[in-house]
Amino acid sequence: MSDLERLDRALLRLRRVWDAPAGIEHEGRTVEGSTLLVSLAVEEHGRAGADAGVTEVAGTLGVTHSTASRLVGRAVAAGMVARRPHTGDPRRVALSLTADGERLVAASRAFRTARLRGALDSWPEDEIGTLADLLTRFAEAMAPAPGARVSRG
Repeated sequence: MSDLERLDRALLRLRRVWDAPAGIEHEGRTVEGSTLLVSLAVEEHGRAGADAGVTEVAGTLGVTHSTASRLVGRAVAAGMVARRPHTGDPRRVALSLTADGERLVAASRAFRTARLRGALDSWPEDEIGTLADLLTRFAEAMAPAPGARVSRG
């Protein structure tokens, strides 16, 4: 088996581990998995110092603008994301996390990093750093170009 085939198999196995669930328990209620994904996308853009709108969420999630619009609407209805007028373009909205959304993102990140900590418990720190560097580089190489359509083939 080639290295690329081994990598493909490993990535398929990891997908089953990291796919967003249909719903997650958060502070005594069930939140849709898509609401978590929207919240993470909004947080990622905010951390980078950029405004997040529906277009940016669509690009981050690899979905169409209309799908992103529906998912953002659900996240707003769930109280995790807030809409406000975009300062530079009155036709757009800017998205930000609410306090509930910030807690959701923090709790989900803590859960995922705890899982990673457990899985990598016996790994030396330098190998964890190397894995993080290589996976980050790989994820950036695999990210679709801005405006590109995502194929699910």
